[in-house]
Amino acid sequence: MMVAVLIVFLTVANGPRWMSMWDMWVLIAACGLFIYWRFGREWFAAGAVWAQVGKSWVNTYELVEIKFSVDGLNRVLRLKDSSGRQIYSFRLRNVQANPRMWDLVYNGILHSVASGNCEVAPKARKVLMLPTGLDRA
Repeated sequence: MMVAVLIVFLTVANGPRWMSMWDMWVLIAACGLFIYWRFGREWFAAGAVWAQVGKSWVNTYELVEIKFSVDGLNRVLRLKDSSGRQIYSFRLRNVQANPRMWDLVYNGILHSVASGNCEVAPKARKVLMLPTGLDRA
């Protein structure tokens, strides 16, 4: 969609002559790749008690395991709930970019940790800034 807007803008601003300029095609390709890299690879959703990445989802209020990892340049959480469902690569940067979605997910994480039934890796505890003693009720 954004590439289409760029093409319309170039046509309105310069007329059809821009189509013969090779540097404009490089700009369009670069914009398309950047937009795909930034927005097109993953789909996130969250509700009151669940979080979803692509086709994988977990109940955030019934988490039994939270791990932290680095996947390339991305900081990711690995989440597992009591029913065995898992999200293997929950990218923090992308989900934290949407504060409302992050609030839903983080509240579920806090609830799961406070229940005492959730194993949290030390690195995940640090990255999530979980209060100390939360799971020792």
